[in-house]
Amino acid sequence: MAAWRTGANKPVVALDIDGTIGDYHRNFLTFAEMWFGRPMPDPEQARHGTRLSEFIGVPHSKYREAKLAYRQGGWKRWMPCYPFAAELTRNIRGAGAQLWLCTTRPYLRLDNVDPDTREWLRRNSIEYDAVIFEGVDGESKYADLVSQVGLERIIAVCDDLPEQVADAQSLGIGTCYLRDQPYNRGVPMPGFRIWSLAELWQAIKVNIGMWKDRND
Repeated sequence: MAAWRTGANKPVVALDIDGTIGDYHRNFLTFAEMWFGRPMPDPEQARHGTRLSEFIGVPHSKYREAKLAYRQGGWKRWMPCYPFAAELTRNIRGAGAQLWLCTTRPYLRLDNVDPDTREWLRRNSIEYDAVIFEGVDGESKYADLVSQVGLERIIAVCDDLPEQVADAQSLGIGTCYLRDQPYNRGVPMPGFRIWSLAELWQAIKVNIGMWKDRND
């Protein structure tokens, strides 16, 4: 579900939050060390196809308990922000595009998800035009984005999860970027893999220029 609607005639760039512009896994593992009372593995050792519960060596039910406590405890307000995140969002909007943040954070199930998210964005100087949270009708965040702004306006999507990038592509979004992470390496790659947010900006800058050339 989107927090805001628009009919503005601008191109749209969509960014995921956790794992794309914010270092979710490192933040959660820091919490998990205190929750379980023992050291956690280095997030750089994570591999695709390994559940996070398996990676940290706990039953999945115990992982779910820890994740709920992590969410309820406001830890996402303190998640580290990746370098160049603020500059990336400022540059995108400064170049004349809208920036929509798309996340599967369950804001309808936990009252603190929305305020914690917006405080993290404020704290890290992340600029944006709208936020799409997990919906109630089973629609994916990118399907929600398409219904909100129209497919023709979406010029780029970036996510850290291959399945989310594949979903965006299946909806007809043509330019999709996969944010490189240890847990998404070694698998068939949907979209274009990017290694830093500064590199992502160089690619998106081209996307914005191409959209303007077509619509001037």
